[in-house]
Amino acid sequence: MSLTYHHVTIPFEYVDEALVLCKKLQERGVTFDTGFDSKGLHWELDWSIQGHMSAQDILLELEDYQINYSVALIRDRNLGDGE
Repeated sequence: MSLTYHHVTIPFEYVDEALVLCKKLQERGVTFDTGFDSKGLHWELDWSIQGHMSAQDILLELEDYQINYSVALIRDRNLGDGE
């Protein structure tokens, strides 16, 4: 099964604001996978999203909070369906 998902990178200059937003989303029942690497904080807006928001809704929240980010659409990620 192929999948397209949003891989969001938030530069280190905006990590504090992004963590505050992430906490607010969690309080509203929205969770997803996150992580860090040498480029900053990553939000994986894929099958891991739990709650009432879509990836687009979460990206709009980043914009509302004026948090700089870049997003890459990742295609053909295998969900472990045995292929």
